[in-house]
Amino acid sequence: MAVEKDSRWERRTWPRLEHLAKEVPEAGIHFQKSRVLRRDKDIVDGHCKGPLSDGLSDPNPWYKTLMPDFRELSASELPAGYQSGCEFTSRATLKHISEAKKFSHTGKPADIIVNATGLLASKLGGVMDSKVRPARGQIVVVRNESGEPASQGTGTMMVITSGNDDGEEQLTYVMQRAVGGGTILGGTYQRDNWDANPDHNIAVGIMKRAVQVMPELTGGKGIKGLDIIRHGVGLKPYRDGGVTTEKEKIDGTWVVHNYGHSGWGYQGSYGCAEGVVELVDEIVGSKANKLELENASSPRMSTFFTSSSIQQTQVGANMADSTKKSQPIYVQAIGLALDIANGRHFLSKLIPPALLLVDTLLCALVIWKVPYTEIDWKAYMEQISQYVSGERDYTKIYGGTGPLVYPAFHVYIYTALYYLTDHGTDIFLAQQLFAVLYLTTLSVVMLCYWQAKVPPYVFLLLVLPKRLHSIFVLRCFNDCFAIGALLYTLGVGIKMTLLLALPAVGVVIFLGTASLGKSLELLVVMVAVQVLIGVPFLVGNTAGYLGRAFELSRQFFFKWTVNWRFVGEERFLSKEFALALLGLHILTLGIFITTRWLKPTRKSFISLVTPVFSGKAPFTRREEAEQVQRAVTPRYITTTILSANVLGLLFARSLHYQFYAYLAWSTPFLLWRSGVNPLVQYLLFFAQEWAWNVYPSTNTNSAVVVGVLAITVGLVWWGAREDSEPRDTPLVEKSEKAKR
Repeated sequence: MAVEKDSRWERRTWPRLEHLAKEVPEAGIHFQKSRVLRRDKDIVDGHCKGPLSDGLSDPNPWYKTLMPDFRELSASELPAGYQSGCEFTSRATLKHISEAKKFSHTGKPADIIVNATGLLASKLGGVMDSKVRPARGQIVVVRNESGEPASQGTGTMMVITSGNDDGEEQLTYVMQRAVGGGTILGGTYQRDNWDANPDHNIAVGIMKRAVQVMPELTGGKGIKGLDIIRHGVGLKPYRDGGVTTEKEKIDGTWVVHNYGHSGWGYQGSYGCAEGVVELVDEIVGSKANKLELENASSPRMSTFFTSSSIQQTQVGANMADSTKKSQPIYVQAIGLALDIANGRHFLSKLIPPALLLVDTLLCALVIWKVPYTEIDWKAYMEQISQYVSGERDYTKIYGGTGPLVYPAFHVYIYTALYYLTDHGTDIFLAQQLFAVLYLTTLSVVMLCYWQAKVPPYVFLLLVLPKRLHSIFVLRCFNDCFAIGALLYTLGVGIKMTLLLALPAVGVVIFLGTASLGKSLELLVVMVAVQVLIGVPFLVGNTAGYLGRAFELSRQFFFKWTVNWRFVGEERFLSKEFALALLGLHILTLGIFITTRWLKPTRKSFISLVTPVFSGKAPFTRREEAEQVQRAVTPRYITTTILSANVLGLLFARSLHYQFYAYLAWSTPFLLWRSGVNPLVQYLLFFAQEWAWNVYPSTNTNSAVVVGVLAITVGLVWWGAREDSEPRDTPLVEKSEKAKR
């Protein structure tokens, strides 16, 4: 991006970046073909008129008592050829360039100061370069990608246009980030604009231009098809006349300046650094690459950088040259494993299918070696035999374990199984069918996790639950179909437990359509489906069907409960306890809805409800509605619905063992979304897994069941306090320090 006179900096930096892209994948740099699109109107007299034409090495340092996290590096941490080193976190704010002299490692004033202050060179005392101005750049980062993540090879095409019709300060470029990091859409180049907040109208223009030049991002759906991660604004250090790399004396001390790179400072970094070294060489009169700072005759150098974030600094090693090849093999292996586990490697995408294959073999082994356990299958078949014989009155359909208490779609599914398994006698075939159902459902769950950008280390927890395998292939419960139904309303038509997620489903539909009218239309469709599948039984005995299939006042048996056993049978069966749980459920739902689930609207609950009661649209502008719709991402949907599901399970008076089908695959996702340490995620998961495999239930395991549910709910709510999508938590923070 530099003009010809400054091209040497990028020419010299390219080999370094090429090395990182080839040899150091954890650097996050990758090769990408680029296409520059030049419009006729932007070319004048053969030139483009567009906006882009554009004390440290002391073995016993004085500052070791100043830095709270200062530490000496061990011998194993040092690259070959280095004697010692240290690391610490440092940040300093200076009002005048001369103040940097005191940061010399020797304790004496520095002989040379390197000034790389970027944009703030315009405000630093002693420099005050009036030619430095901000060039405001705004971008939109989206999850959409035009191809596979580019962790190896050249990846997908990067597109840049020479201009557009939205104004001289508007840019158009689309570039995919490495290892599945999404795509950056840009942008702007607004000189003298210090505003660090994203502008909604500018963002809309950026997205429109991006999908116009690269429609494959959304499959031709326009900006509605973009899945936004975040909006970003950066103030680039533009300088009239270009970058300055020069030396001067300020208050008697040599200063080497290097700033004003605008938007290409990173890709010109190595070359510019060499330019700085050449100027230092001129000052000291010797080859800079042979300078040894510990030599008393060498200059003492201070470097001053300004940054909006604390920088981690390691001294005594050239980090750019400390590649994986210089590290011990075990460090390389750990780094590779962490990259794969956290989704930063091209092998990461093989984890889900590999786990699915392992679980397929495990299901076959369970069916082959573990005896089938009869609980409800025989009762289901007895009930179905009465249905196929013509009985349509729900109050008269009974099996060995009691009356038929599930909605009509359950009847239809088990009728099909009734005929497929020779009237329910071919148990082996039934187990195989449920194994296929289990693996299909697991595939759908994994796909949901993948769409929500869950790292591979969480996927392992999906195949570990012992009780879940039992529910599917050893007991053939109808819960398996309820959670595996492709349409939510059909799932409700199998088992009313799925009504626990209804509040979240309603919120998702409302935000996804950004229209009360459309939301009500979908609700009518859902109710109509329930009516249609229940017609044969509604005609026979309407009250009997509704009372049995959707019985809300059912009295549960204490002996079968897995969760609230520790409160005692008398309290468990009391009406007061049931009402208390109902009240807590409603209260907690209200808290989640108002403080978390409605966050994408950026409106209060009152401001959303008031227009509805007045017969007005809750969103006043089309752009506002589109912004809300874009916030309803796969991750948001999964988090919201699973949160509602776990909330309902927490306050359910009685959970039976088969209810683990609604929990086992929810917990890993929610714990990950809460942002807690992965070790805590695994600890809570295995505590839950232990509790649900204790039979018969005890006070201890029931307390653990409720405790883990409560902790999960609390963590999810707390983790989402800053935005509608809590922070991601890597298995281990990827850094040189963490790898060591």
